Amino acid sequence: MRLQLWRSRHPRRSLSVGLLLLFALVLLVACGGQATPQTVEKVVTQVVEKQVTTVVEVEKQVTTVVEKEKEVVVTATPAPKTVTIGMTELVTSLDPPTDWAIAATWIHMNMFDCLVWRNRGTAAFEPWLAESYENLDDTTWRFHLRKGIKFHNGEDFNADAVVWTYERILADNTMITYPQWTFIKEVKPVDDYTVDIITTAPEPAMLSKMAGTGCGIQAPKQGKDMAEKGAEYKPVGTGPFMFKEWVKDDHVTLVANPDYWQGKPAIDTLIFRAIPETSTRVANLLTHDIDLMVGVPSQDWERVNSNPGTSVKEYLTNRTMLLALRTGPSDPMPDWNGPTRDVRIRQAISLAIDRRALIDLIDGMGVPTLSRITPPTLGWSEKFFNQWGEYNPEKARQLLAEAGYNGEPLTFHASTAFIYEKEVAEAIAAMLQDVGLNIDLKVLDVTSFREQVYFPNKNQEIYMDALGNSFFDPWITVKEFEPGQKQRSGWQNEEVDKLTVEAGQNMDPEARRAQYIRIQELINQDVPHVYLYLMKDAFGKTDRLDFDIGPDGFLWMGFAKLND
Repeated sequence: MRLQLWRSRHPRRSLSVGLLLLFALVLLVACGGQATPQTVEKVVTQVVEKQVTTVVEVEKQVTTVVEKEKEVVVTATPAPKTVTIGMTELVTSLDPPTDWAIAATWIHMNMFDCLVWRNRGTAAFEPWLAESYENLDDTTWRFHLRKGIKFHNGEDFNADAVVWTYERILADNTMITYPQWTFIKEVKPVDDYTVDIITTAPEPAMLSKMAGTGCGIQAPKQGKDMAEKGAEYKPVGTGPFMFKEWVKDDHVTLVANPDYWQGKPAIDTLIFRAIPETSTRVANLLTHDIDLMVGVPSQDWERVNSNPGTSVKEYLTNRTMLLALRTGPSDPMPDWNGPTRDVRIRQAISLAIDRRALIDLIDGMGVPTLSRITPPTLGWSEKFFNQWGEYNPEKARQLLAEAGYNGEPLTFHASTAFIYEKEVAEAIAAMLQDVGLNIDLKVLDVTSFREQVYFPNKNQEIYMDALGNSFFDPWITVKEFEPGQKQRSGWQNEEVDKLTVEAGQNMDPEARRAQYIRIQELINQDVPHVYLYLMKDAFGKTDRLDFDIGPDGFLWMGFAKLND
């Protein structure tokens, strides 16, 4: 009672004393219980709002709040294990059969699985979603499917999913990978977990093609529902990671599939970030803002290796840097009639290029080649691989004079997709100009190049690109020269037409090898392509990421580990 009278007679003094007592109690509890600064803020707020009237009540209130905060600290969940990959480009589509750029296939294959795929260590083809397969006759292959696998949305993986995935591609010739899948005549379910695939002809590259671009099996119910509603495509596969978000030209975010049939990934969140500039990607690696990047320039290796927690590793890719020359019109370019229609001008282009100078320019990060068929692919030959080719500027000038070339402009498209590509394109343009060609070089950003030139087949006289062979079979290297597949080149050669069809069906490996060697000879004579070098590359990573690139060069993160 005396306390209440004292407070009523000295209101300001009582408030000051009460606050002092409260402050002392908070300090005592904070020292004993090690409460966080946030805890003190909440205590003060509650005292002001509730106008505490007794010391006992204050003690109880403060104690309760601090204990609650301590409980939150004890039960806090660990930070998610996130890995960020710096990319020169991302996908143009999340639907695997509609985008076959290398960067896109890396992202797709982290979400999808194929019936057959490449061993991550050896690149040998092996069962993946299929547990086994058998070749019943020349044109029939039977696949026995794994049981108990679920798509990311909970649908069962079974024969219906296999049938729907392949029939969807075969029904739509606008898909960029459609030509790669026309070897399939029919997909027949035998039972829920057995499928027969009947081919149009004998298929010596069957397993290679079944592991090709767009091979990821998709959830049929989800897919049909999206198609019927005209909804925006959403990727739903069985792969190690599930789709979360795509911001075009910025990032793609995936999250771990907890039920992945080969075990939950060690990475919780996988982010592919678009960082087109090489110097910016390197800077982000040095500060650990990204965990992985490919295309570390050799001049940065020492800096990355000496930086705490980062390192560089060199490797040989399966990508061949080349010039593709248009030789005639095609459906996308029916009225084209440019200078490179003359074989002498194409030969002059080839003779004007000094591969030794190019390899020096890229700091030795390439092996000179006159073919896209490189080791260990069937049909590679020392006649073409690790060869400099003829460099003869004077002969190039003579051929231009014979062709009556009179300064007509040649459009030369390139991009910044690959390490040193811009610098190499500029060097080649200078070499071609030196022999008298009028070169209009257009170096585009990656997205513009893909959308304006590559995908719509709107290339003019010359474009530069690096084409891979993760199929490890020669069929893909000459696919664009097959009858009906000449949208970019317009190249007409009856012997090549005949050989590509025959080699594509020849079950005798040695005879098939000879056919592909002859095709390479004809390409070098007629020059629809000028091959430059098989690319070497280097990837940089943080020490917290335990990862190595496989023989196919894919950034597949399903088995990656973290050292956190």
